[in-house]
Amino acid sequence: MGGAAAAIAEEDQPAVEGGAVCTSRAEEKRREGSLGSTAPPSTPATRGPWSRNTSIRDWYPDEHPFIKNSRESDDLGETPYALTTSGYPLYKKLYMPTALQKQDPIGFYPNKGKHYIDYPIRLPNESTTQQAHYTQAIMAPNPLVIALHGDSDKVFSKPLYTSPVYFFDGKPTYATGELDYLKADAQGWEFMDRLIDREGDLSLKAEVHRFRMVTSELERMETVLVENEEAWGQLAAAKLGAIRRLEMADVNKRINANNQGFVDDALCVNEEILHGRKG
Repeated sequence: MGGAAAAIAEEDQPAVEGGAVCTSRAEEKRREGSLGSTAPPSTPATRGPWSRNTSIRDWYPDEHPFIKNSRESDDLGETPYALTTSGYPLYKKLYMPTALQKQDPIGFYPNKGKHYIDYPIRLPNESTTQQAHYTQAIMAPNPLVIALHGDSDKVFSKPLYTSPVYFFDGKPTYATGELDYLKADAQGWEFMDRLIDREGDLSLKAEVHRFRMVTSELERMETVLVENEEAWGQLAAAKLGAIRRLEMADVNKRINANNQGFVDDALCVNEEILHGRKG
C-alpha cells in the first residue's frame, strides 16, 4: 500500500492512509491549466497576431458538424445549399406552404435591422452575390443560420459565427478568467444578456452562446475525468494491496505445488490403468 501512496504522491496528488485520493481535484486541475490565451508566450499581453493572411478556415470552419451541403456545379464560388438527412436538396416550400408563399416564411425574419445576419449568396451561373432575404438563427450548442433567397427554391445553411474585427495593431488576447462573466452561471447573467441584445448583433449573441455551451460541457467533462481519476487511484491502490497479500501468502508456490501434485496423481492413475489392461 505504501507503493501506491508513493506513486500517487509522485503525481502531485494528495495521498491519504491506504493510498486513496482526496475527494475532489477539479479546482486544482483548473489552477494547473493554462490561462487560455490563443497567443504564443512571446506575444504582448494586450494584442495578438492578426492580419488578412490569418487562416480564417482554422477558426471559422465553413461546414456545420450536423448539416450537409451541396452545389449544383463544380464552381467553388457557388453558395452551397442544404441537404436533407437522406441526401436530397432541402426546398423552402417546406417552410412556405403555397397559400403563404406571398408572406414571410414562418420562423424567419427579413434579413435586416436587428435580425440581420451577413449571408452573401451566389446562385449557379451568376457572377454576383446578394444577401439572403430571410434568415433564421438557431441557437443550438453549435449555432447555425438557415437562409432563404428570393430567386432560389433551395434552403441555405452554414455555421453562425461572429464577424472578425480587424485592427492595424493586432487583435486583443484574453485569458480565460477575463471571460468568466460570460459563463451561463455567472452572477448577473440576465443583465449581461440584455447588454448583448442591445448590441444588436445576432452573430455575436450566437458566439457568446457557443462559448457558454462549450465551457459548460468542458467543466462537466473535467468533473467526470477527475472523478474517474480518483476512482482509478483507489482501484489501483486496492490492486497493489491485493498483490502484496498474495505475496505474503506465497500464492504462486502453493498453487504450483498443487499443480505438480495433480500431475503426479494423473501419472499414477494412468500407470495403474495401463497395468490393468496388461493383466
